Amino acid sequence: MLKERIEFLCKKKNLSRKELVDGLVTPAHFANILADRYPLAEDLAEQIAERLGVQPSYLLRASAEDEETLATADKIFTELSKLANPATESYVDQLEDRNDSLVVEMTTYLMKAVYFQQLNDPTAYDYLHQTYLNFYLEKFGRSDEVELPVPLKKAILFYKIQYFRSKNHYYDVLNNVTQLIPLVEEGTENWLNAQNIMMEACIQVKQFDQAKQVFEQTMRRVYDDRLFHRLTGLYVAYSGYCFAMGSVQEALLTLSMAEANLVYLENAADMLTTILNNRIIMLTSIGELDKALEEVVRFEALVSREREEMQQMMLPVTLIYRCEIAFARKNWGLLSQHLDQLRKTNLTTDQQMGLDFYESQLALAQGKQDAFWKHAQQCLPYFEALQHPARLEQLYETLAVVSEDSRRYKESSAYYRKLVYLLRKK
Repeated sequence: MLKERIEFLCKKKNLSRKELVDGLVTPAHFANILADRYPLAEDLAEQIAERLGVQPSYLLRASAEDEETLATADKIFTELSKLANPATESYVDQLEDRNDSLVVEMTTYLMKAVYFQQLNDPTAYDYLHQTYLNFYLEKFGRSDEVELPVPLKKAILFYKIQYFRSKNHYYDVLNNVTQLIPLVEEGTENWLNAQNIMMEACIQVKQFDQAKQVFEQTMRRVYDDRLFHRLTGLYVAYSGYCFAMGSVQEALLTLSMAEANLVYLENAADMLTTILNNRIIMLTSIGELDKALEEVVRFEALVSREREEMQQMMLPVTLIYRCEIAFARKNWGLLSQHLDQLRKTNLTTDQQMGLDFYESQLALAQGKQDAFWKHAQQCLPYFEALQHPARLEQLYETLAVVSEDSRRYKESSAYYRKLVYLLRKK
């Protein structure tokens, strides 16, 4: 790992390897050091470190993988693989980015990236990548092809899992979580987290039998070890299984069981938010719009007790719930009001695409075909990439009708074909 650290530091200093060792050793000798054929002498490390603007130990211990070092890296992975909460924030603030061991340092950066992704902080997330992670992920990102210490391998896999989850690439999630599970001790929090992700991925890729097996196996472990604080998360995951299987009422009942077991959690707010979110989506999908609205009001009351920053971050979420209910009711006046509010908030990519979808449908209802076409075309590629059936069904049908009305028969035919293919896959 010394070689990669040297390359990284040279890149930052805009130095070639030859320039780095000029007058110290021959480039050939230095290449042998970086290939671990010769050790890096302390006096040479001091001279090179001075040219790179680092401490000698930052080079001498770059490849350190002793027991204490690996334990430190493993602790960082364990702490930051949990859901983000106030305690995690304090831990992150105290965590030093730089470490003599590249295993510890890279694990820190990877898990901080996961943390900032959970917080939906793209500025911090992008900064970590631009200043550090992009370089090292190119070197070590294929954890299935490179021999790495276990804590770092776990961090890379978990980072990739969270990245692919954010992109809804669930075959990739399944591949990486399958590699992660044998690396974590069965029955630990990390193992239980991985089992939940495995179940989620199996549901998304329609491997329903395996999803149920994972649920039953994990539930047995939870009861055997009396890990009742995990019940809520398990029931939430299982409700997703029921919903995917078309058993909406069973899914709603399972969410109620998840809520009943919140008493076992120290910090129940995050899971209650997830339960409310899923219940709103399910109730809206089956047309129980009054009940869905009641849950939105509960959600808003929960958010109102949070700090101002959190309230602002969650405002677009609750507005989108209300937009969906107004859209389902074809209440265009109310939808227009909600969209006026939504445009004034800071939106994630997903929320912006949702806004464009609602804008397209409102414009169509108002007979504004140009505005409909503009917004529909802006969000269509996004929903195609996600393979979002409900959004695509609505977009393909309306795009086909508008194309036909505009005598663009070739485009109309193409959208109808896409719609038929989508419906056949249901």
